[in-house]
Amino acid sequence: MITDVMKVVIAGGGPAGLITGLKLLEKGISPIILERKAEIASTACAEGCDIASLKQIPFDSSPYISKDVEGTKFLFPGGYSFSSSRKGVVIDRNRWIKGMAEEFAGRGGIIKTGAGVISIDEGMAILKNGERMAYDVLIGADGPFSVVGKYLGNKQEVLPAVQYKIECDTSEIDYMKFYFDKRFSPHYSWVFPKDRVLNVGLAGKFSQLDNFVKFLGLDGKIIKKEAGAIPVSGLAHIIARRNIALIGDAASMTNPFSGGGLTPIIHASSILSENIDNLKNYEQEIKKHPMSDPVLVKAKNLLMELTNRELEKMGKLVDGRTYEEMRFSDILRAAFHPMLIPKMLTLGRGIVITMKWGW
Repeated sequence: MITDVMKVVIAGGGPAGLITGLKLLEKGISPIILERKAEIASTACAEGCDIASLKQIPFDSSPYISKDVEGTKFLFPGGYSFSSSRKGVVIDRNRWIKGMAEEFAGRGGIIKTGAGVISIDEGMAILKNGERMAYDVLIGADGPFSVVGKYLGNKQEVLPAVQYKIECDTSEIDYMKFYFDKRFSPHYSWVFPKDRVLNVGLAGKFSQLDNFVKFLGLDGKIIKKEAGAIPVSGLAHIIARRNIALIGDAASMTNPFSGGGLTPIIHASSILSENIDNLKNYEQEIKKHPMSDPVLVKAKNLLMELTNRELEKMGKLVDGRTYEEMRFSDILRAAFHPMLIPKMLTLGRGIVITMKWGW
């Protein structure tokens, strides 16, 4: 039963923790957020999100939108590409997170910085300052190397990712771009426009990113270098046990195919807040949700295995089309490469889910 005396402790003050905290405040619960760093701040992120999902957060994100985008372009070797006209935004994530933290505290939530959870013992969260904190419900929103997730016995695969923020005139750049080219990354590379800045990154190392930047012909000043880890193993085996639950990267909710984590967090936070008094149901609802579909892991593994020759053939089949008008059955009937058909079907299913649930 949800009551105003339920003590909910959230480990992690990133998007997963803050969005969940804001959702719980709407339910009449004032949680405590424990953040290990000395202040609330962003980690590495390409910063893209679809508008519909962003509006589901009980917080006005509009002041933190750095750039509106008309859609997304997917680029392949050989100069081939297709696009989507689904509008989105690129946010200033650091300001956005700080804004949510202020909103959360202003509504009665409590944030403790420099107070990361380092272990769990006999129903108590042990903080790095030695404090022992009791809880009715503990939510692990503490990222890809989650202490709470390890306590539940989860293991997950992560990909290293790197990003530069590069000064650039972005006034005429209206699309987010994904590059599928093994010369730069075994997964994919990205270019997301912000206000006078490009987020340029990939799954891989900085040396690979340098080659990608050179390929793009970008010569603007690099104003920030970032590195992080993207969970790509699919939803964790255990995301709730008794009075402990996981969300976000801690639960490996990140779309393994696209690497997008923000949209899954937003939708999962709604499910968690609705089931804060029934975490078993939360786990069941998440596991049957489209964002947890195993095809996303299959699509990720397939993407990692594809050669540039195969990617170029696929790109040629979809060149010039838009996602909204595309019918994969038409493409497959036109294909002269039978071996590509099952691969394109898997990738196509992954794209359909990603466009709605996995930015």
